[in-house]
Amino acid sequence: MQLSEATLEHLKDEAYVTLCRDAVQENLAALEREKETIADTRPPFGLLARKETRDAFTRSMRTALDSEAALHERLAQIVGIEARLRPVLQKDIAAYLAGASPEFARFRQIRARLADWEQAFLALPDMLVAFARDLRLARGATVAPDAAREFGHELAVLRDSAERLERRHNELLVIAGAIAELLATGPADGIGAPALPDFRRVAWVSRLAVLPLEQAVPEVARLETDVRAFLAGGGEPALARLAASRDACLQFESQLVESYWAQLRVHALAHYVEARDLDEVLESLAQRYISADLARRQRALTANPFLVAH
Repeated sequence: MQLSEATLEHLKDEAYVTLCRDAVQENLAALEREKETIADTRPPFGLLARKETRDAFTRSMRTALDSEAALHERLAQIVGIEARLRPVLQKDIAAYLAGASPEFARFRQIRARLADWEQAFLALPDMLVAFARDLRLARGATVAPDAAREFGHELAVLRDSAERLERRHNELLVIAGAIAELLATGPADGIGAPALPDFRRVAWVSRLAVLPLEQAVPEVARLETDVRAFLAGGGEPALARLAASRDACLQFESQLVESYWAQLRVHALAHYVEARDLDEVLESLAQRYISADLARRQRALTANPFLVAH
């Protein structure tokens, strides 16, 4: 798999930006030394010096300061170009690595599975609320006049809730297993599916049906307490763990992008640039990135005057 022509062109532009920055910074350093030299020629006692000497000092210092201002203006232009070029290259290289690097693709896949896990998890609280309600109703049925019959009826309702909950729990386990398989193929510190209590309760409900009521009631009460305690946490610990895993994946991806990008920079500087006038290069790059970006934003605002430009 080869880098696209657009990416190669962006790498070439970045190489020129690097050379321009280095040249400007070298000129600024040389100018700083020149200003120190000029400062050493300051006429003694100011007004007592000859007018020609004072004028020569003033002209030299003004020229140096004007040159310094012009160089800082160029440096600001370079910063503006970099600010627009870097996100483009970052996106280009990430897209390339997604197809060319199994390790990069692995973290992309882990993030996709984490998103699947989150999507499945978001339905869990409502299921647990229904399960806790049915547990409370089953417990309440044990004090009804016809307790055995009422309890049996509520157990049938509870089993339906337990089946829905167990299906969702098993779905989460399958996704967590897929994440674990991806994690097993390489380093991935700080990444993993959140741990959950065991919500597979269909067999437990079936066992309640054959227990004497005096044994069934404490079991129902205990599980209801556990479920409500989990709900009280709002699933925040699980979601926090999920967010930490996602951030860790992004960090690994970023490291891979930066590592490969560093190699590409060296290659681009060695093979993609040629001797050119600094002002000419900056003008061309500013036109392609700064002016073009401003024009795009202006068109967007014209099309939608209520749009806030960023």
